[in-house]
Amino acid sequence: MGLILVFHDTSSPALYGAVAAAIAATRQYGFMHVAARFDTKLHADAAQHVIATGGLGPSGLCWFERLSGKHAPPVARPEIILDAARVQDVVVPIHPAFLADQDLPSGLSQTAEALGMDVKAIAVREDADCFFDAVTQEALALRDCFGRIGLNASRFCDDNGLTIGIVGAESDHRDVYPAALASLADAADSLSMPLDVRFLDPMEIGEFEDPTVFAGLSGILLPGGTDIKNVAGQTAAAAISLETGLPTVGLCLGMQTMATALAWRAFGRGTANLAEADPDARIKTFVPMAGAAGPDGALLPIHRTGDQVIDLVSGTRLSGIIRSNCQIRCNHRFRLNAALLPDLEAAGLRVAACSLSGAIVDAIELPSHPFFIGMQGHPELSSTAETPHPLLVAFLEAAAKTHPSSTSRQLPPSRT
Repeated sequence: MGLILVFHDTSSPALYGAVAAAIAATRQYGFMHVAARFDTKLHADAAQHVIATGGLGPSGLCWFERLSGKHAPPVARPEIILDAARVQDVVVPIHPAFLADQDLPSGLSQTAEALGMDVKAIAVREDADCFFDAVTQEALALRDCFGRIGLNASRFCDDNGLTIGIVGAESDHRDVYPAALASLADAADSLSMPLDVRFLDPMEIGEFEDPTVFAGLSGILLPGGTDIKNVAGQTAAAAISLETGLPTVGLCLGMQTMATALAWRAFGRGTANLAEADPDARIKTFVPMAGAAGPDGALLPIHRTGDQVIDLVSGTRLSGIIRSNCQIRCNHRFRLNAALLPDLEAAGLRVAACSLSGAIVDAIELPSHPFFIGMQGHPELSSTAETPHPLLVAFLEAAAKTHPSSTSRQLPPSRT
């Protein structure tokens, strides 16, 4: 039993723990991680991976969950790591650029050796999208064109595939928060579908609100995220989707901007916004949960994180896609303003899932639209290459049917 410290000198938050996770999954070792710090002014979503038991961690922790099938643990103190290493080999990622305590690696090693444990250090060398042991030259992990970490990376982007737009900078989706892009590729793989991804600048969409920005797209994914400056662009994208019938799926913030676009339909363009994005907005579509009570009188959580059970509304399109009540990773402090529901429903919105006695709307859809479904949680965090999330599979199926000329391949039956 012992300690394996994996040193990876990377500036990409999306690679936090990635190679260490591949080693742990391949060799059936334990995996633990230490306190990290990120420059959120530079990388707003660097620590937005939702821990199943609650709280947030580095966004690269998604790779451990995808590769091992286990939940990523919360941050572990050195003594907890040492206790675990007494009974099994434990891999710990060490990223100098992100360490909260620069002295921790040497202190951890020295203490482990003093306790008679075996300590091994692996330095990672990067060569393009391949990761090697710098000493032995052993291949440790690979990364495919969709940013997915694995033991093989045979998947390549296809310029002739179904073209899906993802709102956000390519660098954010590849180097900061990788789960949305990876989960879209998972869904495409399950359909044996060639996929081409176009990254859409939310600032450009929000400034010009020009439908031609989406020319050639078969669908659009509105991701989550904490960068409030993206809200205007995402809302404008959702509004254009409403006008054009472009299949659209929303994740967390994506659902919030979809609901806000519907509020524009109900109350007038530009009249409504998220309270988080514009505290002075006349009509606030999403309001803080803090201080609010549900129908049963119980106070709602200030910050809802971790795996949460949601109740699907029978007869909705989403209930036919997911088929049973489920858990979904949640990370939000705001909820859909219940006072607006009658007007939003008159504008076409249908609540597709809720929780806490109906106090929180967990999913919305627009029945009259080819595909317009958003979830308050993060379905991308429960997606893997073997088990893609059914919402994203259904989204790609709808995109292919709505714009069949964009893909030359007939879709086989879904695996989900």
